[in-house]
Amino acid sequence: MTHPTMDTKIPLQFEDLPSPGLAHRRGILQAQALQETQTLLWFGARYFQINLREPSESVAFIEDHPHPLPPDMVVDHCEEWSDIGDTDPDVMVDRDIDFPHYADASFELPVSADTLFLISRNSNPRHRRGVYAGGHVSYVQSEEVSDSVKVDITAYFWHEKILGSSKACLLKRDEDQTGVGIFTRSDGKDHRHRRRSEHERLRFDVTVTFPSTEDGSSLAINRFFTDLEIFAQTFADFSHVNFGKLQLKSVIGGLHAESLSAGNASINTAVGSVKIQSLVAPEAFISNAMGPIEGTYNGSKLTLTTSNGAINVDVNLHNDDDDAAQLKMHTTNGPIQGNVNLLSSKEDPASFNIAARTAHGRVGVDVLSAPLNSNITLQATTAIGAAEISLPPSYEGAFSGSTSLGSVDIAADGEVEDPAGEDRERKIEFSEVGRNRKVGRVGWSDEGMARGKVSVVTSMAPVRIQF
Repeated sequence: MTHPTMDTKIPLQFEDLPSPGLAHRRGILQAQALQETQTLLWFGARYFQINLREPSESVAFIEDHPHPLPPDMVVDHCEEWSDIGDTDPDVMVDRDIDFPHYADASFELPVSADTLFLISRNSNPRHRRGVYAGGHVSYVQSEEVSDSVKVDITAYFWHEKILGSSKACLLKRDEDQTGVGIFTRSDGKDHRHRRRSEHERLRFDVTVTFPSTEDGSSLAINRFFTDLEIFAQTFADFSHVNFGKLQLKSVIGGLHAESLSAGNASINTAVGSVKIQSLVAPEAFISNAMGPIEGTYNGSKLTLTTSNGAINVDVNLHNDDDDAAQLKMHTTNGPIQGNVNLLSSKEDPASFNIAARTAHGRVGVDVLSAPLNSNITLQATTAIGAAEISLPPSYEGAFSGSTSLGSVDIAADGEVEDPAGEDRERKIEFSEVGRNRKVGRVGWSDEGMARGKVSVVTSMAPVRIQF
């Protein structure tokens, strides 16, 4: 090595909402304040769970070393750190790493294992300040043909005794589940009245290298999961790797990827951004607490949720089975913009449920395309911000837009061509028309006008629905 020196279905509910009045707006804001408080309490509880964990709290320890070990795992062996080397200051500056020394440890995991994993744990009893440890994990695919996944760990540090507070171990769990754990521990002293020195830090750079297959086909990994504390994670182009189940978690640290493919994907972080240029997964759950969600997502059941951050995504939503395809986008403090293509290979009419909800920010959903005769249910809601929805000519069904302080604008292209090529004339009918609320239906036939349902609601901004 060279050195620089779970399968859950989420139902989407659609309800006709009354025009929000003053009491309704007050209720929304009160609920929003409660939700913000719950978010902060959750994040604080999660933070202190990590940093003030008592030794007795569901944690086993590595023999002869006070390192926390998840109770369902056992240690196969811990690698000794390599001889200490000196880093190259010039390269360190380029990488924004300020450590004079490094040491290595490496592992190989079988590609054929039922489950592969990577975890990190820090032992930090109450009032015992642990080593400040974190880092970055890079995932790459090599052109080399092999039956092993390589895990290379480099620890950067100032003092050898700090390195001695850490271990890298090969772990086993149940039958045919194996992975690597990175552990750090407290020095056992009471540090309630002393700030941590910069020289007490450890940084880990981890490279996980997946091999290529001999025949050039995509590499199949049954299940891969991570459970990391203060680690960012970055995937290169993984378009030639197929994960059956992919579960990625960092408490503090973002996740960026060029491309990922999985049968089922779950990505969770509390602080950091999630940016995936391309995720292909029939079912995917993306959860964040303090950061944005961006990228392109392809699937049939997609949930994108954050608390304090924007959602800005392109989505290709597929409905190829009997259940309706579902897309849920939810944030608390931040705008939402979803650009959505609705796709189906079924002969029968396709069904799609879309829900976009924020409290503080604009909500926008642009449905760029949809199959003919689709049943589309779309609900877009915000409390403070504009709500703007656009639908393709193939949309047919009911619509409603309502706000308290603002106007409702229904914009329809009168010259749009019949998407079925039958030279039909599109009809738009209103059952309620007011400045703050408009209700009606649109379609190319009486049957079509009974298909879908769109509801757009805000409190203190305008609403726009465009056909």
